[in-house]
Order: sequence, then structure tokens, then C-alpha cells
Amino acid sequence: MGCDKLKGIVLGTVAVLAALLFTGCDADGQSDPERVDRSMKTDSSMKEVLKEYQPRFEQRRAALTAAAAKVPETGVGKASCARTLDPRPEFIWFDHTNKVLDSYNSPDKGGNVDIVATTEAGAPEQIVDNPESTLNRFAVPPGWLVRGLWITGPQGPLGTNEFTVTSQYGYEPYLGAEKDPVQRLRKILDVGLHKRYVLLYRVTTFSFPDAEGRDIVRADVFLADLEKGDLPCQLVADGSRYDTRGGPVGWVSLTPYTDMQTTFQIHISDKLRSLTRP
Repeated sequence: MGCDKLKGIVLGTVAVLAALLFTGCDADGQSDPERVDRSMKTDSSMKEVLKEYQPRFEQRRAALTAAAAKVPETGVGKASCARTLDPRPEFIWFDHTNKVLDSYNSPDKGGNVDIVATTEAGAPEQIVDNPESTLNRFAVPPGWLVRGLWITGPQGPLGTNEFTVTSQYGYEPYLGAEKDPVQRLRKILDVGLHKRYVLLYRVTTFSFPDAEGRDIVRADVFLADLEKGDLPCQLVADGSRYDTRGGPVGWVSLTPYTDMQTTFQIHISDKLRSLTRP
């Protein structure tokens, strides 16, 4: 079969699938009123859920902005906590490669801490969803609190709809997933609101990954309690390529930027646990 003919078949198939997906039409070109009506009802119900949750996320948004304004300009000296924390913070970083919701049915399993750069805390919508090396600065993926702020904020479906919520929002390969998209959205928003604490990090050193392995990120990190409105803990954390942390001699990671993101968050998690669980 000629290449042009094969391309034509493939493109034609894609066009048919696209029509079915976005217009709700059957293969014979006839629309399916029941399917369209069901979709409209789902979208309407989702917006109602967002309206219900919006005030609580706005409280989190205001608390996050206020906490970032309290971050001291001076660097962190010794890692410390000014008071005993109850509940204890548990930071489990967000895996942007599959976005598994371990905390879907048991929020405690996903931890109660999110993470945000100090420069973006006042405008969570500016946080990059999947930061990678092309960003030309260091950043880590936002968690479910920030994602909740996206979709309940001015750029969500209640505003400009830049952060669209579809029936597939929150679809993850986890057990016990809620089949109804509206109830699934509600559960995912609950996961976001479970994040009582936010790690505010300020990058102080960042060497972009290169072939020589000269790469490191270091940051001052402050733990914000969004309910008490203070910054009870502070620490310094760093991240680097896996091979610079004791990997096999001569082994070099193919994803050094991701390595830096992961090791940075692992370092924070370990330090935070040692500070809050003496």
C-alpha cells in the first residue's frame, strides 16, 4: 500500500474518532441527544460542586498568600521548628508521571503537605503543571491543593475556563475509583483541602544539569501552617542527579532535571520528619 494512501486512511480514522469525541455523533453522522444531554448535565453538576468548594479554596488561597508574605528575607540558619505540630506534617511529593491518588479514599495516605515556590504562592495559576528542563529554572510539580486552586479560581470553569474540568478530571489508575465523575471530582477536591501545610521554597543555588554532572539545587524551605497562619518550621534542602548521590560509577541518569526534583523533595521529606518526629 502506498504511503500517501496509508496516511489518508489514518487521518480519516482520526477525524471520525474526533467527531465522535467532541460532537457526540454516531458513525452515521447522527447526533445522540441522550449522550449530549447527559454530558451537559454532568458539566452543570461539576460546576455546582466547584461553587460549593470555592469558598474553602479561597480561604486556602488567602492563607497561602499571607504565609508567603511572612517568609524572611534572610536565609535559614539551623533547621528547626518553633513549636510542636499537631497534626504532624507528612510530605509525600506529587508524582507527575502518573498522578496516582493514593489518598483518594484515605486522605492521610497522601500526606497533608503541598509545595509551592515563594515567588508563585500569590498566583498559583502561574505554577507550571509539569516543569522540565526547558523551563530554564528549577521548579517542582504542584500537588492537589494547587490543582484545586486552579479549577476553583478565576481561570477555572467558573471564570475563563482555562483550567477545564471534564469527566476525565482526576482519572487515575487507583483502586476503588469513583465511577461517577461528579463524585470523583468531589473526592479529589477533598484531597486538596486535606493539605493543611504548604512548603514554601526559595531557590538559593541552581546549576543547570550538564554532561559533566555539575548540577545541584539548594533552597531555603519554610513550612506554612495554613490554619494557624504561621511558619513554624524551616530547613535547607538540596537535590542533585542520582549518580552524584552514590550511584554506580560511570552511571549517568538520562533525566537529571527530574532527578533533581525528586531528590530535592526526598531531602525535604526526610528533614521534615526528623524535625517533627523526635
